[in-house]
Amino acid sequence: MHSLKLGFATATVMCALSATAQAGDCTRVAAVGDGLTHDLAVVMSTHGLANIIEAKGRAGKGPVHTKCQPGTFGTECTSWQNACK
Repeated sequence: MHSLKLGFATATVMCALSATAQAGDCTRVAAVGDGLTHDLAVVMSTHGLANIIEAKGRAGKGPVHTKCQPGTFGTECTSWQNACK
C-alpha cells in the first residue's frame, strides 16, 4: 500500500511539473469587438483575437472564450484565449 501511495504522489508531482513547463511560454491574449448585432460583435472579437495572436508570433491553445454585453452602439464582445510560442 505504501508503494502505491508513493507511486501516486510521484505521478502527481511529475504531472504538475510538466504542466508548469508547458505553461511557462504561454500567455492569455484578449481582443474586443463591437457590432450593431451580437453575431457581428462576436466575429469582430474572435477575428481580432486571431490577428493579435498571429502578430505576436504565437499559436492559440485551447478554446476561445467570448463574453458579450450591451455596448454604446450595439453589442461589445471580448474574446480571449491562451497563446503559446
